[in-house]
Amino acid sequence: MKNLIFTILLTLISTVLTAQNTYTGKVVDSEKIAVPFANVVAFTETADFIGGAVTDEVGEFRLSLAQKPAYIEVSFMGFQTQKVPVKAPDLGTVELKEDSSVLSEVVITQKKKTLVRRSDRLVFNVKESVAQDLGSAVEVLRVTPNLVIRDDKLSMLGKSFVRLMVNGKMLPLQGDELRGYLSAINSENIERIEVITIPPSEYEAEGNGGIVNIVLKKQRNDFWSAVARVSSTQRTLFSHARSLAFNYKQNKTYLSISASNGVYKKRNTFQNTNYFSDERWEGKGPLDYSNKYWNYRISLSQELTDAWELGIGYTGSNTDIEKINSNIDEVFDLNNQLKYALISRGNSAKDATTHAVNLNNTIALDTLGKKLSIDVDYFRSGSTQDGGNSGERQTAGVLQPTFANQTGVEYNFENWSGRVDLTLPLEAITLKTGGKLALSKTNNDFKFYNSFSGSPVLDPNQSNMFQYDENIYALYVSASKNITDKLSAKVGLRMESTETKAYSKSGNQTNTNDYTKLFPTVYLNYKLSEHNSIGLNVSRRIDRPQFESLDPFKIVVNPFKTVQGNPFLQPAFITNYEFNFNSKKNELKFYFKDIENDYEQLSEVNPTTKVVNYTYYNHLNIQSFGFRDTYVFDSWSWLTSYNTVDVGYSKIKSSIPQTIGQQEGANAFVQSQNFIKLAPKNKMSLGINYYYIFPSRQNVAEIEGYGPLDLSFRMKLMEGNLNLAVNFNDVLKTYRTRATTIYNNVRTRYDNYFDARSVSFSVRYTFGNNKIRTKRNRAGNKDIQNRAR
Repeated sequence: MKNLIFTILLTLISTVLTAQNTYTGKVVDSEKIAVPFANVVAFTETADFIGGAVTDEVGEFRLSLAQKPAYIEVSFMGFQTQKVPVKAPDLGTVELKEDSSVLSEVVITQKKKTLVRRSDRLVFNVKESVAQDLGSAVEVLRVTPNLVIRDDKLSMLGKSFVRLMVNGKMLPLQGDELRGYLSAINSENIERIEVITIPPSEYEAEGNGGIVNIVLKKQRNDFWSAVARVSSTQRTLFSHARSLAFNYKQNKTYLSISASNGVYKKRNTFQNTNYFSDERWEGKGPLDYSNKYWNYRISLSQELTDAWELGIGYTGSNTDIEKINSNIDEVFDLNNQLKYALISRGNSAKDATTHAVNLNNTIALDTLGKKLSIDVDYFRSGSTQDGGNSGERQTAGVLQPTFANQTGVEYNFENWSGRVDLTLPLEAITLKTGGKLALSKTNNDFKFYNSFSGSPVLDPNQSNMFQYDENIYALYVSASKNITDKLSAKVGLRMESTETKAYSKSGNQTNTNDYTKLFPTVYLNYKLSEHNSIGLNVSRRIDRPQFESLDPFKIVVNPFKTVQGNPFLQPAFITNYEFNFNSKKNELKFYFKDIENDYEQLSEVNPTTKVVNYTYYNHLNIQSFGFRDTYVFDSWSWLTSYNTVDVGYSKIKSSIPQTIGQQEGANAFVQSQNFIKLAPKNKMSLGINYYYIFPSRQNVAEIEGYGPLDLSFRMKLMEGNLNLAVNFNDVLKTYRTRATTIYNNVRTRYDNYFDARSVSFSVRYTFGNNKIRTKRNRAGNKDIQNRAR
């Protein structure tokens, strides 16, 4: 299979098709601003009509003609018609001059639609909304349809994770580093946000996730600029952060450097109750989390020739993570009398580093849009972690030591990745094809020391070394075409071949996998009118397990809690269907999702020994359907409101008899994000955000409802260069996770709070030339990095 894929890939790279009778160009006004919806008409030398087109939303046009034209005429209301002779397929930029005789009588106000549905994505035009004045990319993403930012984490409705791109390039960032990077992007410099709920075949088929692409405004001038930011957040514990980003453009050179550091702290609280047939166990306790971090990155892009752009980037991080937890489990009899209590403590200190290097090439094969992209990525992550656990049993006020241990973990992960993409705009269709290979190695060395006697003694029976190798080879092809003036289509097919090998030293156990799967995608979009369209999207995807979930070794945390992976864990497969209706400020979506062989971590409760073992199983088949409606209200000059309603129904089946075999029920989500203008040009604004998740059934658990309220105040000073923001998150302290599960007829109820209520203050200052064009390095192995951390 590998040889076949490499052969096909080399054939694709070496094959460059030639388009005939295709003519392209762009239409702008005297201020170099794109003119959308302008008429472009082609004629012969005898003024016979050949064909025509209309410029798109960025002023570009493409003419596919049966014969060569002598000239074209470009016209738009309020401008003089321009006659342009055709000397080459690339007609360049056509500048329209204002017709003063027309403009004196007619006032033209052309505004883009806030929401635009393209074949494979929803486009949120930021510069046509209040979002352009919110300060940074973080605030823009908060109001983007289908996206939710909760406790500084970005998520997409109905998806398990989100990958982020800027100008079509994947970002190898997450956590605090990602927050710092997004905070350095001014909202005024964002053209649009593209939300891809069903990624096309040119992207990895990995995971039930979506993609968000931030498209920045183009800037042709030379510039330098810098953005400095400091912030502080008071939860139960105090956090702070600071960052500095520098961007520079000179001629054909683009340089970007950024660094950030800080301390991120939280105190999460956990409560769980196990209802055994003869006893009730009530456990509770806090976990203090502290992350001291440094993040740094540098990116350099150089246009070597008019057709070749070369980029190289490096991203690194150092983190020191400490966790301190204490827990008490009180055991009651059936008469609600306390029998005894188990008191336990734990701590761990982790020192981790990551290094990511990206080399990318973009080569224009002609002036009609054909291009070849070649990316090579290297990613390495390593960490050492030391910790300890101890506990006592308390009966009638008397403490009796029961266990004490220490652990040490060395973790190393390495990935090499290469990707080739070929774009071929042909006369009839636009074709994209390419391939990728990703080679990963994981080594996890776990040592367990029994320290109950006072001195740590290595226990080889509870120590283990786990090695995991994974190779993924992929090929894809996709084609898009405007079938008529109103109907467009995009279809794709991706093939991925996966080879895995897992080795556990403690049991001398080796497990291998080798499988090849196909992942089709289909997008259809029909334009009903100028502002209304309908669309259908279909795709199939794969969700591979996290590397650590495959380690079969059982870690004994305390006498009543163990954790282990499952080397026989298989990937899950997801089929998505979406039917969309879009208007100027509204998107209505009907969806259906079918997940086969899904996996999750279960808490296996033994009602006799009271031991709970946490491990992973493929045991779920899930079908869910529903509708989601997003509406943007901005009819009043002082208020902009983004509102979403999602109502669905799920059917869940489990193949493990000890769990709930089957359950079904409705689920719902509502959100309203409101921005009130307190001063002209949004120099001061108030934000009110509320959402509520109704009670639902998820996998084998019943989830209670919750609804956080967030408030924000923003102020812009010094011509917008100085931005001040105050955020009050989870004001009512309602963002809690309350769930109930059943295993072996033992009911367990969880009540967890992740320290979401907070007040934060941030200051961001931009100096230099504010017209920023940021060129960032792109990582082609982002999906692998997500699974490795």
